[in-house]
Amino acid sequence: MLAALHLNESVPDQVVWSTAADGLYTVSDAIRILMQSNNTVSPTWPKVIWGNNVPSKIMIFHWLAILNSIPVREILINRHILPSTHSRLCVWCLNEPETVNHLLLHYKWSSNIWNDLFRWWNIRWVIPGSLEAFSFDWFFGMGINASKFWKLIGPATIWAIWMARNDYIFNGKFICRSVLVQNIRLKVFLWATNLKFCHGLHSYVWEQNPFLLCY
Repeated sequence: MLAALHLNESVPDQVVWSTAADGLYTVSDAIRILMQSNNTVSPTWPKVIWGNNVPSKIMIFHWLAILNSIPVREILINRHILPSTHSRLCVWCLNEPETVNHLLLHYKWSSNIWNDLFRWWNIRWVIPGSLEAFSFDWFFGMGINASKFWKLIGPATIWAIWMARNDYIFNGKFICRSVLVQNIRLKVFLWATNLKFCHGLHSYVWEQNPFLLCY
């Protein structure tokens, strides 16, 4: 490839995105290439993260969480943002290191939130070992005919857990699990209604049996 090139010392170097005719990089072109690639990266992950009808800040948080890049204690210490002497333990349980998967999935309080949401939809599910694997589960509907709702419930739940964690650290406030689950249900109901996923405007019916308001 290099043998065919002719260097011109009078022309300054520049970065060129080789797949575009004008040489300019765009995110849409990068996603297109990723989805067409045959490498080990699943071509569906852009849809799992960016194909949801949720606020952009929650999509970005979801993306960063899958990349193991949200500022939990384990990551902050490993990146030398917090001193190595700082506690790595979960701010709630004080038994396990505060990792992304522990905080958002496996900590007992967090897993009970997920279990409450599973019971709400009358399903049984074992939480996978990673947020990435779980994201694919809820994107494809948890095995029920309501995938469009779980595409909202999943991101809404990890965001709610994260905000509750921050409120506890920075403000000393701890939210009751049942209140948090109710808040998640209401948030998803408002999103779903705005997206016209529901044919009713009665949140109390949604909370009792969401299938009654589904198309």
